[in-house]
Amino acid sequence: MIMKKLNELTLKQREELFRQLRISITHHSNAMEGTTLSFGETKELLEHGNTAGDKPLHEQLVILGFAKAYDVIVREATNKENIIDSSFIKDIHAIMFEDALHVVPQFVSKPIGAYRLDERYIKGVDIKLSAPNKISNDIENLLYRFNSNKMSLENIAEFHILFERVHPFADGNGRVGRLIMAFQAIQNNIVPPLIENEHRSEYLTAINNKDELLKFIDESIQNSMALLD
Repeated sequence: MIMKKLNELTLKQREELFRQLRISITHHSNAMEGTTLSFGETKELLEHGNTAGDKPLHEQLVILGFAKAYDVIVREATNKENIIDSSFIKDIHAIMFEDALHVVPQFVSKPIGAYRLDERYIKGVDIKLSAPNKISNDIENLLYRFNSNKMSLENIAEFHILFERVHPFADGNGRVGRLIMAFQAIQNNIVPPLIENEHRSEYLTAINNKDELLKFIDESIQNSMALLD
């Protein structure tokens, strides 16, 4: 496992990597959750503001919101002093969904930027998610255990598994979790992983086992590096 460090890239390569990842992470992370825009349509929307004519408006607004959240992640993670806290996580969630909420509120699971108020289960998975009255405490404990600027790849994998088990929001938990992973990677001089929709089933299997997820994230970092070839 040869870890590619961000500071081993030239400034130009880093800029290019983050620019490419903005489109790729936005496309794949949303496609994994069922949005129907193709990679080309996502690229067109993000780079030129051209909407995909026959695709649902709320999907396109969430994609724009996700890209906006990605920009915040990259900007904030570049500063080692910006430790992730719960208000940051809530803000990322709000940024992702706020445009869709204003325009097509009927398509957005509420609340946004706040923890869910109902019980949730993951279909087909025998894992108990945090009860609504425990979410705040569970997130604080998780953030206390892991300082975002002092994490190994193994820590990042473990954090991701535990975050998804809390499942703090009504919607967007996977997307917020993967953005947090990108933040933690950047802050610890690691190339952010590109988890591709084509490997969704392996990812969902790996998310139950720290060692498997670690291996999967390492392979996903190679996907990111391939964008520079």
